[in-house]
Amino acid sequence: MTHTPIDARAALARLREGNARFASGTTRHPNSDEDRRLDLSSGQAPFAAILACADSRVPPEIVFDCGLGDLFVVRSAGQMVENAVLASLEFAVHKLAVPLILVLGHDNCGAVAAAESLMEERASGTSLALLPGHLNALAEQISRRLGSDACQAAVGNPPLSGADAPRDSAAVNAAAAKAEVCARSPLIRAAHESGELALAHAIYTLDTGRVDFGD
Repeated sequence: MTHTPIDARAALARLREGNARFASGTTRHPNSDEDRRLDLSSGQAPFAAILACADSRVPPEIVFDCGLGDLFVVRSAGQMVENAVLASLEFAVHKLAVPLILVLGHDNCGAVAAAESLMEERASGTSLALLPGHLNALAEQISRRLGSDACQAAVGNPPLSGADAPRDSAAVNAAAAKAEVCARSPLIRAAHESGELALAHAIYTLDTGRVDFGD
């Protein structure tokens, strides 16, 4: 397939423009026809990689009004950064040369809410209400993110764009996930430090459909 290189600035601009269309109800549904599908049968060249929550209400391709082959999307509850997630993002950087990784969180996130409840129980000294299966481990990991002073500072410097941008635990969690991706992957860190790759985080607001971007 043909591929026109795009830098991180242009990738972010494209995401902003697509989200503006989605939030205003003027979506175009680009790159979704038969010609696009056939073109992609020989390869892919996404312009950005997105680490998003698994929440069914936040599908990145729809939120950013993108089509087939535009985004390399990795999803996990609460944007947890596990080995498979890192490997997927490394593939996007090493093999597909994406110029941008965006960590996309959202308000009213169930994983973040579980972590906040866990933190409140610990602070009050009450008995912990264990969640079934692996859910408690997920809440534990996110609670450690939320309790980090470094993560709190990362959210506000610079702040998320927009006067009404969410400044809550969802933003802290997204910023922490972005930091973890860079810290845990030498491959991604090297690409970032060389200027070949940009890292950013953003928060999607469920009722407005708007995405507010951090650094």
